[in-house]
Amino acid sequence: MGRDSYGFAPLNLLVVVLVFGLVLLFPWTELWRKPVAREAAGKRPRLLKPKTGADCPLCQVEQGAHIDEGGAAVLPRPWREGRSRRGRQKESVTEGYACDNMDCMYYGITDPAIHALVADGHHGKYERIQDLKCQACGHTFTVRRHTVLYRLKPHSARVAEALTFLAEGVDVSVLERVWQIGEGTLRSWLTRAGLHAEKVHDHFFWGLRFDHVQLDELWANVRRENQEVWVWVAMEATTKIVPVIQLGPRTLEVAYAVVHELRARMQAGVALPIFSSDGLRLYF
Repeated sequence: MGRDSYGFAPLNLLVVVLVFGLVLLFPWTELWRKPVAREAAGKRPRLLKPKTGADCPLCQVEQGAHIDEGGAAVLPRPWREGRSRRGRQKESVTEGYACDNMDCMYYGITDPAIHALVADGHHGKYERIQDLKCQACGHTFTVRRHTVLYRLKPHSARVAEALTFLAEGVDVSVLERVWQIGEGTLRSWLTRAGLHAEKVHDHFFWGLRFDHVQLDELWANVRRENQEVWVWVAMEATTKIVPVIQLGPRTLEVAYAVVHELRARMQAGVALPIFSSDGLRLYF
């Protein structure tokens, strides 16, 4: 094939002319005109569909399990009104304790003027632990029942000291070397304390009134289990009270549980507080 004076073959020259023509004729200005037009028109806002109590599965379960009790509970007759005045008078302090026998008429009553609890001796190797007896049903139990110290042999002061150090961030291995207590024992004490703290939290944190509630999810990585854990927290901004804290994945089901529990702990009949979050769509 022959070449021209410039050293190009006719076919190559034709290809160069075609490419140069396409470059000149292509509407390059449209490439930046379209984004500018979209910005001028404005982005279309994202439509969020708010959830209500009809969408919450926990609310549906509560409504289905609601039972009308037909009136307020009536307290039983005080035990001391039915017993004889003869004999030794009651000297033990039983205020704050209650019979845990569900079949007893005085079950769950902590008022010493009503329940039938009396002292029933002591037990314990390292310290004296008070035992109580219900005169109505004959049930006996220790004052440590339903506490962290129930059926623990070490001294209560040592258990309390260990839990304090663990709460302050002292490593378990340090306490194991200093006190010669096994790691499994220390972790079992910590688990007991956590379960009991949850019961105390559920008992006292009801009928609360908030002004500003902050919702957030904290991410943590469990090294031994090689998994991600999300900690859902609802905190009152003024008093720093944490009425709700839950562990779970970052899903709609857990968001339902967090908001449902928060609403249940709030005082009924008051204005709703201000809510702020990290913008998670699941809260809406």
